[in-house]
Amino acid sequence: MSQEARQSIRQRLHAERGTILKEAGQTCIRFALAYPNTYFVGMSNLGMQTMYRVLNQRPDTVCERVFLPAAEEWGWYAAGRTPLLSLEAQRPLGDFDVLGFSVSYENDYLHLLQMLELAHMPLLAAERDERYPLVLVGGAVTYINPEPLADFVDLMVIGDGEEAIQDYLDLVHDTLGQPRQEHLRLAAQLPGLYVPALHTQSAETTPIPPRKITELAQWPAYSSVLTDDTEFSGTLLVEITRGCPFKCRFCTVGYVYPKFRQLPGKLVLELVEAQQRRDQAAGLQPVGKVGLISSATGDYRDLALVAQGLVDLGVAIGISSLRMDRMPEVLIDCMVRSGVRSCTVAPEAGSERLRQLIRKEMTEDVILAGVDMLLAKGMRDLKLYSMLGLPTETEADLRELVALIFKIWDLMKKYGRARGALGTLTVSVNPFVPKPATPLQWCAMAPAHIVKAKLQALRQALRHESHIRLKHENLKHDYLEAILARGDRRLRDFLLETHRQRGDWPRAARRLGFDAEAFVCTELSQQAGLPWDFLASERQMQRLHREHDRALALPGAAHC
Repeated sequence: MSQEARQSIRQRLHAERGTILKEAGQTCIRFALAYPNTYFVGMSNLGMQTMYRVLNQRPDTVCERVFLPAAEEWGWYAAGRTPLLSLEAQRPLGDFDVLGFSVSYENDYLHLLQMLELAHMPLLAAERDERYPLVLVGGAVTYINPEPLADFVDLMVIGDGEEAIQDYLDLVHDTLGQPRQEHLRLAAQLPGLYVPALHTQSAETTPIPPRKITELAQWPAYSSVLTDDTEFSGTLLVEITRGCPFKCRFCTVGYVYPKFRQLPGKLVLELVEAQQRRDQAAGLQPVGKVGLISSATGDYRDLALVAQGLVDLGVAIGISSLRMDRMPEVLIDCMVRSGVRSCTVAPEAGSERLRQLIRKEMTEDVILAGVDMLLAKGMRDLKLYSMLGLPTETEADLRELVALIFKIWDLMKKYGRARGALGTLTVSVNPFVPKPATPLQWCAMAPAHIVKAKLQALRQALRHESHIRLKHENLKHDYLEAILARGDRRLRDFLLETHRQRGDWPRAARRLGFDAEAFVCTELSQQAGLPWDFLASERQMQRLHREHDRALALPGAAHC
């Protein structure tokens, strides 16, 4: 690697707060913790941040991070002369015992393959021997459907990783130097560990209950390293709850995670105070913002304690989004007092009928009352999230979404004119993707031409309002997500060919004769086995079928 590249890495490390630097002794387990995206994206991921700290707390383990090179960094690895290196000590990944990927999103599967190639490692697990690190995968995707990655990795942590990784590293410590296949055989006996090579296909796999931690206080998830080079610049992220008490039929969180678990409010404030003390001891400006991570912030029992405590500590409060029917005034008051002027709300669908179908049963009156309260409290900008192409969606549902947007905008104009400055309403829309382990997993995704027509209709309806911004992701990314979410290990060739085509998956599909649209836009039989069924108990399967049937029994919902 060039001197320029090494200097750039040193500057990145110098700009961090909380970097963990450990020497790798002769008996240490060397663990490379990889996030299959850029540093900017990966350092925003709380799971990756937490595992970095958890792994380095072991005295027998040194954990270093590794990321996908950013666009300007690819030249460092040009012509394959320099292998992908770890961040802390710039070690080649081949020098590590375990290469562990934290994977949260299906579209990062291709980045995982890119990183293996940059590390000068064979992509397929069957082609790697004792000369290469063991490749481990954990993260949100293993809770949902790990099968598309089955041929590329040696083993997976299914479920929460904080405790499972301790058991696995105990095994690594005891079996270093033993044959790879013997190590994998022993690993497969650990709760929550899945070794795909020991199973020909998921349908023949003995059910693997996901590993679950019951007390968040034993393993609190919070930022280990702070940096400005990330989406949440200079923000301490703290997971205040895990799981979700609601069962929205499109969302995995309420179905694959165990019961709703909450971090004690006193511990949340202690974590923030500890970070501020570290900052002051280092002569740095104390952290100025805390992001509260939760899928159900309004149902967090210690919300009042934490919100007021954060204001007293002088930090701004960030949240991911709020349910309009769970709008805690104490949180909004404290957010505004801490300087926050924007908020995200997620009705998920424009019509009341569709909200009932997805089990997010909020009336329009409830949504507008929530918006009115936010604006009255001092919020200026709002972001509204909704899906397009939900099962049974009609033009009438789309018209109701447009009407809802304008009713929200009318409220924003009223408050904006009173204070002399209009805010911005960002309308973020993405197509519905049928996710595994949800009641809508059997439903079809809307074809691309239908989603494009709906997007165009929204653009036309909103085009005259300069303060309303329509935002959506690249549709190619959405349909790739759907392919990978619904697939099994037979997608190996598709992933390999897409990798060869540098991410151009439509071209890869054409070369393989793979009808991608039919794959995701066809309703699945409820009687057929699905690749991810081995992760669910019989009780969970019954609940999915029951909720699916209830959704489609609603008026106007005769089919997916």
